[in-house]
Amino acid sequence: MPLLTSGHRFVVDKLAAEITKVVFGFDGSVATSEDGGAGRPAMTVTPTVRIIDDNTISVEAKLTTIDAFSLPLREVCIRSDTTPLFRYTYDAVNKTSDTELYFSTIIEVN
Repeated sequence: MPLLTSGHRFVVDKLAAEITKVVFGFDGSVATSEDGGAGRPAMTVTPTVRIIDDNTISVEAKLTTIDAFSLPLREVCIRSDTTPLFRYTYDAVNKTSDTELYFSTIIEVN
């Protein structure tokens, strides 16, 4: 049975309302649907969350020049106040006080 457009929008609205944190971390292990979120958190920021249309959410977060780490960043976790929702891993990024880091992703609800 197909989900109606109004149902998609309902799910998108609920998911967007739940996204309250983006956690940058040091753990570069492969992200799976079974892991528990950020393995080695470095910093948590409040993201900008926008609903683009009935199926799409935009999530953006930023680390400023104030934020610097001695270890490279390798993961980002999108979460609610209580639950990890999405986790991505990427090639190591050295974040120093000379750089800013922008994270931006699109989430499609199908």
